[in-house]
Amino acid sequence: MKARDNPFSVERIHAIRYRPLHTTFPEILARLHELNYRAGIIGPEGSGKTTLLEDLRQDLESQGWRTKLIFVNDNLPLTSAQCRRFLCELAREELVLLDGADLIRRHCWSLLKRTTITRAAGLVVTSHRPGLLPTLIDCRTTPALLRDLVQELQPHGRPVPPDFLDSLYKRHAGNLRACLRDLYDLYTQGA
Repeated sequence: MKARDNPFSVERIHAIRYRPLHTTFPEILARLHELNYRAGIIGPEGSGKTTLLEDLRQDLESQGWRTKLIFVNDNLPLTSAQCRRFLCELAREELVLLDGADLIRRHCWSLLKRTTITRAAGLVVTSHRPGLLPTLIDCRTTPALLRDLVQELQPHGRPVPPDFLDSLYKRHAGNLRACLRDLYDLYTQGA
């Protein structure tokens, strides 16, 4: 099977947007306003934090906000020099959206947190653990959410058995990204 024909290809998975479990996007945006646009999106790996941050960015920009999105991960760290340069270029009316706040060194985080209070309109971060900023939402997954996503992605006539999905969910401790990666590999092998 060609990669583009795989129902679990990256392009198809990225087309799926965040689905709040016990709230709505208007409620998330209202809470963000209550928190003065300084908040954390918390959750384990593969729970949708980055997708939610990207969706929030789109909603905020449609409301007229200017945003600046920063991605930090093991392969793309934020150095002290990059942090200082970023803060120098920051405009007061911009909302800073930072994916991977818990991967930033302590001195960079302190500088970023302190400086954005006066030099930005807000700071929204993703993190695996709470405590960096007040929690906006705690992203969680469920086996039912995995089944819904797979049902949406899978080809008609080739359903993935729910018990297999439940075991996949358990094996990856709720990490939906890892579950969908496994399904991609299975379909590549001709499942």
